[in-house]
Amino acid sequence: MSQISINERNTPEQEIGIMKRKISENGTEVVSNGTTKKHKNDVEYFLSYADVELHRTMIEDQKRTNTYRDAIMKGAEKWIKGKVVADVGCGTGILSMFCAQAGASKVYAIEASDIGLHAKKLVEANNFNDVITVLIGKAEDLELPEKVDVIVSEWMGYMLLYETMLPSVLHVRDRYLKSGGKMFPERAVLHMALGETQWITKYEESAFDFWVSLQHLYALDMSILADHAVTKYKDTVHVHMVAQEDIMSFPTVVCDLDLYSVKAEDLAEITHEFSLSSMGNRCLNSLVLWFDVMFPEGVKLSTSPDEEDTHWQNTVLTLPDCRVKQDSLVKGTIKISQDDSYYRHLKLELEYSVDNQEMIRRHFKMDDNCVESDS
Repeated sequence: MSQISINERNTPEQEIGIMKRKISENGTEVVSNGTTKKHKNDVEYFLSYADVELHRTMIEDQKRTNTYRDAIMKGAEKWIKGKVVADVGCGTGILSMFCAQAGASKVYAIEASDIGLHAKKLVEANNFNDVITVLIGKAEDLELPEKVDVIVSEWMGYMLLYETMLPSVLHVRDRYLKSGGKMFPERAVLHMALGETQWITKYEESAFDFWVSLQHLYALDMSILADHAVTKYKDTVHVHMVAQEDIMSFPTVVCDLDLYSVKAEDLAEITHEFSLSSMGNRCLNSLVLWFDVMFPEGVKLSTSPDEEDTHWQNTVLTLPDCRVKQDSLVKGTIKISQDDSYYRHLKLELEYSVDNQEMIRRHFKMDDNCVESDS
């Protein structure tokens, strides 16, 4: 299998062409344009990560970037200095360069998108050529020349699992991590709690009022779209920061992933039975999900509503309004699975009841149409 290292010189157009060919040639079903059905959307996915603005958004999330840097520097003497590191999905190479600053003897920076071309230049500009080698291609397709002591990766998507990047990290772990090697992060936990999110009610009211108001403005009855707009909004996964006061239960752990032992097949479908007790007499209208990841030396990155905002925000599943009282019991099952049409998207199936009343079923699809709401 071919590698493209920092020492080779290809034009950006050649690099993109190589990337597209690598993606298409490793599939199993070829379609008319030469890509495979299996990976057709992956071409667009990786090309989207060539956008410098996307990487600016991630890097200027100071909580994200500083936590990774703190984890690397706190673990430098014990885990990084003089060690071989693989950075899976390196992007601009910033985490690879943190590892070089921490004294790594060698870093393999793996990136499947065209941003890897910029990473090469950034490595050169910061005089890390002798430490960092940028490899452009999918992690599953590349050959590393040696085993590694540490794997660093910022693989988390919305709701932890969106974009399904973790299997690529696990592939590198299984193939190249030495016995006793370290994962940064080494554990990931997805939480869920009951919510009374105020912006849902505000949107519903404004959407309904807009369509009704057209009768007064234009003497046209457009109100039939009012209910449709509200229903569509409720059927959509929302990415939005939720205020701490809008959380109305203690959280339940949907999944707790040990990144030394979890397998890719474990991620294809995750099912969790939950039982959540409401706090106070309120209007239940959502389930709110967030995640934490833990690093060696006790460093933790949390996207909880209790913590500083991050670019991941929280994931909100809207529910039909339901008045609950103190200690009302919401019991049910949530299933998160990779979508049949494209594995980087997710399906969410929810079944629950409130105080043992009628069972309510909700289905969501988490894809490119999920709504990243303004605060």
